[in-house]
Amino acid sequence: MTNNKPFKTFRQQMKILRNRGLTVESNDKRALEEHGYYSIINGYKQLFLQKDSTGKPVEPEKYIPNATFKEIKSLYDFDRELRQILYTPLMEYESNLGSEISYRFSEKYPEEHSYLAMDNFSRNSSDVVSVVQTISNLSNKIKQNAKENNAIKHYINKHGHVPLWVLVNFLTFGDLNYLYQNCEEDIKATIAKDFMTKHKRYYNLPSYPIHVKSIESINTLVNFFRNSVAHGEITYRKTINRGITFSYIKQDLSINQYPLPNSSQCGVFELVASLKLVLNKKQYTTLKKNIQSLFSKYQDKFHSVSFTAILNDMHFPENYNNIL
Repeated sequence: MTNNKPFKTFRQQMKILRNRGLTVESNDKRALEEHGYYSIINGYKQLFLQKDSTGKPVEPEKYIPNATFKEIKSLYDFDRELRQILYTPLMEYESNLGSEISYRFSEKYPEEHSYLAMDNFSRNSSDVVSVVQTISNLSNKIKQNAKENNAIKHYINKHGHVPLWVLVNFLTFGDLNYLYQNCEEDIKATIAKDFMTKHKRYYNLPSYPIHVKSIESINTLVNFFRNSVAHGEITYRKTINRGITFSYIKQDLSINQYPLPNSSQCGVFELVASLKLVLNKKQYTTLKKNIQSLFSKYQDKFHSVSFTAILNDMHFPENYNNIL
């Protein structure tokens, strides 16, 4: 069988890029050796390719005038640092949400293994399948970890049951998100009120509600980007257009003057802005400063394209500092 993607040496890869109009210097070979052609070029070339009138890359592939390999590598490095910056606040919210769910659910249903009873979740007929899947998942988490030397095994052996506030530490954010979605509306409302109370305290603001739909949308956003960050996926231009109601978040943040780039999509900017509602002030201030430092570090590393084009892909408006 003929191989239509035959092996090519690093020097052959560099020659291909030069033939397509990209400036490649001899010392760029080291980046290809360390990170690979696919990770750098295939992942981050899009912004530097010539486009036709419909916005699609021309064929055969050609780079815009003055585009360099070092610029593409800079975008690769930028995105890698962005993922590192986002990781800690996403983990902080994951921990916070798990604590909130376990506390409020256990407060209402203090019985042992109450989280395995269907009657303690949403009663909507449309949620039945989802509730069953959530309960099954929680049960499986216990089974999977019961033989390991951990807190679940300890509680089973010593107390005969596993409290929810222990179990949540073994759940992924996706698990937490589905657990939250299937909670009864009064528990969701109480959790939203808890975040409102903390937000008011952090920022010395007058009391106003945080919508349940805002928390639901934040959970969807965080779950989406949490997976991207964890798996090293291209993050800076990632967008999501399902399960998000950013209008409620805008209202809760009092940023209704911010025009959405696309009303059906949310990107990195919407994620960062949303986290202000659910992180403490110190965590959010650190996130904001790290983002600003990242931009300052890389804004002069691009010449064939403007740094504004990168910010546009991230949905960051010109006045993002005022909004954040």
